[in-house]
Amino acid sequence: MSRPPSEPARPPAASRPLSARVQLARLALESALTVDGVVGSDPGPHGMRVTVDGGERLPGVTSMARADGTYGLALHLVTRVVPLHPLADRVRSRVARAASRAGLAERLGPLDITIEDVVEEGEVG
Repeated sequence: MSRPPSEPARPPAASRPLSARVQLARLALESALTVDGVVGSDPGPHGMRVTVDGGERLPGVTSMARADGTYGLALHLVTRVVPLHPLADRVRSRVARAASRAGLAERLGPLDITIEDVVEEGEVG
């Protein structure tokens, strides 16, 4: 069945450009996972701490539009036993650098980091 002329077809997710919201969520998650001491992300017990765009799911990161035009991010991480405040600072720094390289520094708002679990060396997160 074809759509009426007033209802344009939406292109498939793979062909649509990613929004700044999704780009920031992706780069925050990817950046966090490269920091020594971070072993994974945690989407929560019901899988609700995710950013979704089309068929893509970014577990353990949420991105919220703010009134000032920026996006606030929340990362929910699983880490090894390390000093957590310095770890969070390293994650924030890595995310800020990645946003700058991507030309999204002005869209990056506050970044909240929650350590959802801490695992011993060799444990699966």
